[in-house]
Amino acid sequence: MDFIIQDIIKILKNENGISTKNNIIKNVYNINKIRSPKLIDKINKTLENNPTIFFKTENKNEEWGLTSFKNRFYWVSQNKTFQVERREGYLWAPYYNSKKKKLFHWETIKYLKKGDIIFSRYKGTIKCISVVKQNAHNNFVRPKEFSKSLPWMNEGRMVKLNYVDIEPFQINKEFIRNLNKFKTEKNWIYDRNLKHNLVYLLPLPIKAAHFIINQIKKHQNINISDIELFNENNDSSIKDLKKSKKKSGQGFGLSHKEKKIIENYAMKKYSDKMEKEGWVINDVSAKKDKGFDLFLTKPGKKINAEIKGTTGSDEKVILTKNEVKFAKKNFPYSALIIVSGIHLDRSKDPPKASLGKIKEIYNWNLKDSDLEPINYYYSI
Repeated sequence: MDFIIQDIIKILKNENGISTKNNIIKNVYNINKIRSPKLIDKINKTLENNPTIFFKTENKNEEWGLTSFKNRFYWVSQNKTFQVERREGYLWAPYYNSKKKKLFHWETIKYLKKGDIIFSRYKGTIKCISVVKQNAHNNFVRPKEFSKSLPWMNEGRMVKLNYVDIEPFQINKEFIRNLNKFKTEKNWIYDRNLKHNLVYLLPLPIKAAHFIINQIKKHQNINISDIELFNENNDSSIKDLKKSKKKSGQGFGLSHKEKKIIENYAMKKYSDKMEKEGWVINDVSAKKDKGFDLFLTKPGKKINAEIKGTTGSDEKVILTKNEVKFAKKNFPYSALIIVSGIHLDRSKDPPKASLGKIKEIYNWNLKDSDLEPINYYYSI
């Protein structure tokens, strides 16, 4: 791929998909340490001759955007469904309402595709920004946790998401007025009186999405690339990005304090469940050489439980060398407990953990084939 194309794609990604040509030229200069008419001509031709990669907006300032960023942004209103959907890591919409009618804002879910970005509105804030993991699953039974009073049929579509908790962004009247400037001809989020319409999931024009993420970026210094690259084990947290004001786009994770909050919450959630079932619990997590967190006993029974808490899914967890060694040595008394889908509310200080579902793997028979190396020591 031409290096100018690579440079422009990188610049536009860091600008959430859209930027002025002047800004593109300035940043290409900075990347290549060259200023020349030939380079400007090269940039112009690259933008104009690659319509599958770049598109020109209708803005007077001559803006250009990434074609891949078109039709990939959505707004979801989750007041009645947020807690279940956030914990389980998906969106769900029925095929029909109780009158056996299709609703356009439920049908939208079938158009979601891998890599799409969703802004989650909950109680007057944007709580999360999520990345779609795969296309919709059809004939997915209505989650039993949803209230039976809701006027929905029993089957619908489900889409799995990677939810990323941000500092809740407050939606005020000024924000709504500005967002309404990007209003589509029909089926919009807010009405002329700035009241939220009764809609669940709507596609967003790229300019509207660009406006939303730029408003969030002003307060939290994160952009779309940071959301896509979110990893709990990344050394930089939202607070770090916010304080340092470093260039965004490299992703972020959880701070040491946030990891501890998640860990403690997962331990308590599982401990509370097991205490109700009559187990005596001894917390040994402070003894790092132990290789597990909780020792549980009942007459004639024992469990050595390793507890993992995560804001994401329960598909993968990171294990230390000690944890692997202990689990293998103590089979069948070892157990792996994963508390996934934990929501971290950063409107509190310190942040507050909630939600989460428990996955229990007893008689944990850990095999080398189940392990995936993520780091290596290289001897020189």
